[in-house]
Amino acid sequence: MGQYQELTKLTTAGIRPRHQPEAASYLLQFHGPDPEPSRSLDLDLHAAATSTQDAQPLLCLRCRISHALEAWLRATHKANQQRYGLELLAMASYALDDEGKLTIRTGPENEKPFTYGQLASLPKGLISPFSAEILRSYNPALCGLPHWARLKIQAHNGLKAYFKDHGLLLISDWALLRHSSSKKVRAACERHLRGSASIESVAALHAQYVPRYDEAMREYKALTGKASGWQPSQAFAEELDTGRNPFETLELLRSIATAIRQYLTGSTTQSLDQASELGHEPVDPRSLQAADGNGADSTELRTLIDAALQRAMEQHMPQVLRTSGKKADLLRCLWAGWAEGLTNRPLAERCGTTPGTVSKAMRPTEHATTIATAAAVELKRHPAFASCGSSVEAAERLVGALRNHLLEPEQEGDIAPLRRWVQTHLSQP
Repeated sequence: MGQYQELTKLTTAGIRPRHQPEAASYLLQFHGPDPEPSRSLDLDLHAAATSTQDAQPLLCLRCRISHALEAWLRATHKANQQRYGLELLAMASYALDDEGKLTIRTGPENEKPFTYGQLASLPKGLISPFSAEILRSYNPALCGLPHWARLKIQAHNGLKAYFKDHGLLLISDWALLRHSSSKKVRAACERHLRGSASIESVAALHAQYVPRYDEAMREYKALTGKASGWQPSQAFAEELDTGRNPFETLELLRSIATAIRQYLTGSTTQSLDQASELGHEPVDPRSLQAADGNGADSTELRTLIDAALQRAMEQHMPQVLRTSGKKADLLRCLWAGWAEGLTNRPLAERCGTTPGTVSKAMRPTEHATTIATAAAVELKRHPAFASCGSSVEAAERLVGALRNHLLEPEQEGDIAPLRRWVQTHLSQP
């Protein structure tokens, strides 16, 4: 079957293709029984979807997207599974959630036709299924649809949090340097930088790098039309530091990036510069719009959120941490190390096991989602959060925000709430 009439999705039996009769019928009528995948066909289907209220051409594109997402997920998993203990099905849960229905849910009990016009009318923010978010944001003038799908999944905040929890940062060295604060660079280099360069000289180099990177990226985009793939040239390095050999400058920049990775994840995680050699396409995070934010919470709302999360953790986590049997010592070692901030690889080394075992034994992202869901149910009863119950998308955004809050510290040097709770619980007699 072709890429336009089979939808790849996550099922209880794993990742499986499902034939879509409505897509096949549309293709047969307008493009033949099994057309070859091409950009021109993508554009024809996109034009048909945007100019009519027909859900079938959009279904063909959803099938096309699912194949691109599956290929990226499998390649990323294959390249990183052994080192980081990634689970393919866990990764797929963030992307391959399209059921192939010709309707899309717009509220707790409301569904409307899955058309481009309906997608465009939905409120801003991540929508479900993920293919709908890809199609809603797609601009054919920027790149092909499969490439756009890969860019979007690579920028998925939930998947990035999953990767980071396993010690993996899929971002190029050059973008990582640009998007790291001077405070973070200093802290990372004080702890992990190897070599003769002083912290002050490193900080000065980084301060020079940021504006020059922005200028170089503007020129690169104007010249190539691309938002990814930029590499610093010898001339760039010479302008950056006139008193140093340009090759030494580039090597020092890579060393700083490595220190930042180790500081953030506990391991020298793979960059997209390395991943590109394996067939991955590097991406500058700024090439996609940042996630929406609603600003700082009031003291009252923050108190409500913290109390709901605390109750949900106290209900769920004691059962998770209640260990017995021959694996009790291993599990306690793993959770204690995780609470300290260790990621999978250092955890495995400390507790004498493998990264894959760490991932299967703990599943902190899964537990954080369970806790966030319970807290969201409680919060939606409060008038301040009533709007989050108006649609599935709003509810999912609330759960996602609560989960990220549990797993990510608000400021550098802080301890994430779930890690702090585990620390406190394990320290009790």
